[in-house]
Amino acid sequence: MNICDRYTDKIEYFNELGPSWNERVGNDELRIAMLRDVFTMISLKKGDTVLDVGCGNGVLFNLIEEHIGPEGHIHAIDLAAAMVDRAKRLHPNYKNISYHVGLIEDIPLPENSFDVILCFAVFPHIEDKLHALKAMRKLITEAGRLYIFHLSDTKTLNDFHGNLNAPVSRDHMPEEEEMHALLVDAGFRIVQYSDHTGLNFIEIAPC
Repeated sequence: MNICDRYTDKIEYFNELGPSWNERVGNDELRIAMLRDVFTMISLKKGDTVLDVGCGNGVLFNLIEEHIGPEGHIHAIDLAAAMVDRAKRLHPNYKNISYHVGLIEDIPLPENSFDVILCFAVFPHIEDKLHALKAMRKLITEAGRLYIFHLSDTKTLNDFHGNLNAPVSRDHMPEEEEMHALLVDAGFRIVQYSDHTGLNFIEIAPC
C-alpha cells in the first residue's frame, strides 16, 4: 500500500474540519496563553529555521515568529490542503513562511537544515511513527531540537481519540517507554520528558 493511501480517510476528515479548526479545538486566548508557557521550554532564537509539522491553521506561527523574527524562516506542513489554505489566509503578513501539503514521512525538504522541529498535537496521527522520526532525523541539524507536545497528558489524549467516532479513533500517543524506544531507533535521545495533567512535552536531540 502506498503511504498516502494509509491517510486517505484522515485527509478527508481534516480537510472537512480545516476551515473551522481553530474554533473546533478552541484555539482561544486561554489556549494561546497555555502554549506561550510551553514556549518558555522551547529553545528558539533569532534567525532559526523551523519546521512546523501538522501546522493546522497556524496556531503556533505567532509564537514562533516572536522568537525567530523576520530573519528566521518557518516551513509549515500539513496533510490537509484545507488546513494549509486557512493558515495562509489567517497569516498573510508573514513573508517568511513556506507552506507544504504532504506527509512528514516523505516531504522533499533539504536534509540537515532545520534548527527546530515542532510537532504540536500531531504525533498520534502519524501512521508510521518510526518512519516519520527517521525522516525528521535527516532534516534536523546536529545541534537542533525536536519538540513533541500536547496540552494534555498521554492517557487523557489517548482516551479522547479513542472515544471519537472518526478516522483518528485508533490514533495514540506512545507512552514514555515506547516513545524512548522509537526515538533511539531513529537516532534521537530524550533531553526532557514531562507527562502530567495539561501537558505532554518531550524535548529531543539527535544522538
